[in-house]
Amino acid sequence: MPEILAIDLAEHRVCGVMADVSDKTVRIVKSFAADVPEDAAGVPPLLGIWLAETLKRAGISARQVLIGLPREDVVVRHLELPQVDDVELPNIVRFQAATKSTVPLDQLALDYLPLPQRPGFAGRDVLLVTVPQERIGKLYGTALAAGLEVVSVGVSSVSTAEIVLEAEANVSRAANEISLVVSRHGDRIEISLVGQGHLYFSHSTQVAGQPDQITSQVLSEVSRAVIALGKRVPNVRVAQTWLVGSASENAELTRAAHERFGCEVTQIDPFQVPGVVNSAGAADPYAAFAGPIGQLLGHSRQTAAAVDFLNPRRPVVKKDYTQHKRWAVAAAVGFVLISAYGYRALRMASLAGEVAEMKSQLAEKKKTNEDMKSRVDAVTRVDQWVASQVNWLNETQQLTEMMEGTERRYLRRLQFGQGTTNTVRGSITATGSAKERTDVEGLNAELLERSDTDIEAQPIKPGKDSEFPFDFQLDISLKKPTPKPPEKPAAEKPKA
Repeated sequence: MPEILAIDLAEHRVCGVMADVSDKTVRIVKSFAADVPEDAAGVPPLLGIWLAETLKRAGISARQVLIGLPREDVVVRHLELPQVDDVELPNIVRFQAATKSTVPLDQLALDYLPLPQRPGFAGRDVLLVTVPQERIGKLYGTALAAGLEVVSVGVSSVSTAEIVLEAEANVSRAANEISLVVSRHGDRIEISLVGQGHLYFSHSTQVAGQPDQITSQVLSEVSRAVIALGKRVPNVRVAQTWLVGSASENAELTRAAHERFGCEVTQIDPFQVPGVVNSAGAADPYAAFAGPIGQLLGHSRQTAAAVDFLNPRRPVVKKDYTQHKRWAVAAAVGFVLISAYGYRALRMASLAGEVAEMKSQLAEKKKTNEDMKSRVDAVTRVDQWVASQVNWLNETQQLTEMMEGTERRYLRRLQFGQGTTNTVRGSITATGSAKERTDVEGLNAELLERSDTDIEAQPIKPGKDSEFPFDFQLDISLKKPTPKPPEKPAAEKPKA
């Protein structure tokens, strides 16, 4: 296989590796890193010319390139879909993406990652990844000016997760145990959560300040990610932390992560993971090379965790034999006509041809109806799915209005859940603090006046906030509306 180049293309910095890639091994031949000049940043022709010169100085001759975009350049969104098979899934994802996005779908490049089946969940979960088509166009312009052929376009954090999944290939864990991946490129931090061979979550942030301040910012982002994942994976627990970056950068974070999650914290070098042979020597800081190396691993093994905007997951295209059938029918009719003797034979052959044509058209229409039925059923299931969801924004607004902006109590957390019975459409667990017990009891009384809710108040406990010393929790069940009985027709008055 010819040598291939993989680069991480950020706005002001480019780094990459050239490697020989086979179905089992990625052998790194060259590596490079360089800061993008200010006058070339964001200008594809100038950036491409500068990149060509940079690659030439680094001794890189590969013409095919895998490009990784920073996580902050793309949008990652979790989607809940109806239960459909893998053939229908790409169409359902595009349909849902069109309803969720504020940008027209024809202006976006998208791909998605299927997620494992959740216990107790009847639908399917996917991780949708989108980027503006304009960004892809600029990449092509840059590659053209640099004399490169773009093979795929991925995302750096997803490719970094590929390295961790490769390192955990033989590790067995429970369904609720996940691994945390933190990759640091200077002030750019990318956070991912992986488990069961899948990427559950991906996020990026910018950090600044002293090491302890940076560590606090990173742990806050991680906590939010784990809490969000906990709504889909019950009792989720961080079983392993992987830190990508130099040991000096991650010294404080290593200690803090071990204290926070009580798990093993491992420093990972992307140049030394299974399946990678480094013939280019050391590269520092090596965290920046995790994305390109992970993208090469995904390209060589075509793993399920890869994202590729140029070659996204598509529906299976069924072969169309209609034209072949038409030619077969025409040949049969011609043979009958040529073989016929006399007017009667010609007439019978003509009638036979008409009947065959009508049957063929009827079969085609029947096939078309069958093909459309699966799409119609899929769209119907999506509509039913969307209609069954609770408007949590509306419920939260009603709860806020009911509290009347008082300074006597406040809510710290709202947790939402789906309905569990035929009479309950959803649930809200509200946790907060109050100045007096009467403030909590007053809120409970106001909620009890609503006919569409059931309230279960947990015992009031002493809290840690000296100004609001009473902690409370309210479990609110949202009832489904009771259907109105049909009105009886009015009885006719007897005629005089």
